[in-house]
Amino acid sequence: MIETDASADALPFPFGDWGFELAPEYAGARAARPPACRVTTVSGDRAWLVTRYDLGRRILGDPRVSLAAALEPGAPRQEPLPLRASEGTGDVMATLREAGLHKVVADALGPKAVRRHQEWTVGQARRLLDELVRGGAPADLRAGLALRLPFAVTGRILLGDLREDELPRLNAWADTILTWGPKHTRHELADLSAAQEDIYRYFLSRVPDLVAAPGDHLVRKIAAPGVLAQPDLAVFAVLMYIAGYRTSSSFLSGALVTLLRHPDVLRAVRDDPALVPATTEELLRYTPMATGGAKRVALEDIDLDGLTIRAGELVLVSLEAANHDPAAFDDPDAFTPGRDSPGQLGFGHGGHFCPGNRLARMQIEATVAALAGHSPELRLAVPAHDLRWTEGAAFRIPRAIPVTW
Repeated sequence: MIETDASADALPFPFGDWGFELAPEYAGARAARPPACRVTTVSGDRAWLVTRYDLGRRILGDPRVSLAAALEPGAPRQEPLPLRASEGTGDVMATLREAGLHKVVADALGPKAVRRHQEWTVGQARRLLDELVRGGAPADLRAGLALRLPFAVTGRILLGDLREDELPRLNAWADTILTWGPKHTRHELADLSAAQEDIYRYFLSRVPDLVAAPGDHLVRKIAAPGVLAQPDLAVFAVLMYIAGYRTSSSFLSGALVTLLRHPDVLRAVRDDPALVPATTEELLRYTPMATGGAKRVALEDIDLDGLTIRAGELVLVSLEAANHDPAAFDDPDAFTPGRDSPGQLGFGHGGHFCPGNRLARMQIEATVAALAGHSPELRLAVPAHDLRWTEGAAFRIPRAIPVTW
């Protein structure tokens, strides 16, 4: 049983499970009384880690625990450094709301807008798979599809005219920014701070070109009223790159591993394309992505199921652990599209339910359809347990996904 008393030594978090399997500490925390455990993040801050589905869902929907408070300067955090640009207003989403532009973002990521790009996205996924096969076996499905498809979608819908030759430099900065464990030397923290500044400066220099380029992308739309200053547009572009592109490409990498480990599911989808949505939903539940948790800070003292959270304390909800809670999902470690179960928490819950969920679903569905329907049939070129994963990363990312056919 994991000790949960505040006076006890807290577990270091994240748990160092950088690959596909969740660390046993999550199950231990789920069985604890009260229903959470104390952890110490890489910043040295204490936090409550929640791994149960029911409690996690309640916390994410509870207005007494706040994401905005967790983003305030000086708030306890799980990241080694605050994720803030040196210029701009700091909270660009709050700036958008104050400027009346939040509806522009919501409309651009809404169902009608996303549907307009669905056919194009499926075509892109098929083209990239065909290009991969033409290059010969073995091939890297991560580099050939999981990185390139979300980059094309991000350029078309979110950021505008990004070029593929910009991807290595942008990803190098993002790799540094999204590295947070287990500990950082002073030199590594300086590198992380420099990467935050470099990617911000890059987009600050690119914003005029992105805004002026043709297309119907989001950066151009929010720039059109002339309300936001260039630094805030640059901060918004960085946010869209990290939250839009990097999150999608990271999840797609893991989802591809899941699909290749379950070729029977791919064959079922090939025979019946109507299974694509159910397969996508189960991918979102089953495939782990983050190594940290959805963060909130308590605005007041709260008691939930015997867990007392004091005002100002940090709470981390592991969406991955909650999605594998046997109290919510029968046989949670089985990949079972079409299961009868409560909704998965992959996009969070409550007021901060991921606004880009439809865009992410569209890309996952396009990937499932393209991979299932592709001829020749792709398969892993190495045993799944031989895949190598990026250590110390905020997202679980295989270094490569070697495939053959």
